[in-house]
Amino acid sequence: MALLLARIDDRLIHGQVAHGWGAALRPSLIVIVSDALAVDPARADLYLFAVPEGARGRAVSVAEAASPAFQREIEGARTILLFPGTDEALRFREAGGSLPALNLGGLHHAPGKSESLSYVFLDDADRSRLRRLASLGVRVTARDLPSNPEHDLEDLLGGVGT
Repeated sequence: MALLLARIDDRLIHGQVAHGWGAALRPSLIVIVSDALAVDPARADLYLFAVPEGARGRAVSVAEAASPAFQREIEGARTILLFPGTDEALRFREAGGSLPALNLGGLHHAPGKSESLSYVFLDDADRSRLRRLASLGVRVTARDLPSNPEHDLEDLLGGVGT
């Protein structure tokens, strides 16, 4: 059992995650790591409703997700972690959460963000956070679906690890 996928996707649980990644990885646990959703169970339930059959879902704060007790829960299941943005992923890693690899699967257009891929739009703060994650040993890549090619963000950002 282990962490199957850690993914940044501003849509959280939707078709690509539930059916695309869910069918390929067969998770038993999908965790949304979001301070905002952890304190808003009604809103969290709207996302968790889409958890695929056979898996359970939870919304937890960044601090809870990074705690040793929750890290053991992640390792005891077939887990997908979902972060709504680069901020949560970086805070999770800096708080001690295990994050060997991070998939950028959907950061959509917003004011001030520019296109890196058709499904990844980043601003300077995102780029800085991704560079910091890489410096902490996290392998950052982008892939929308498991059947599509993976893109190494070192090339897209001109040296994420530098």
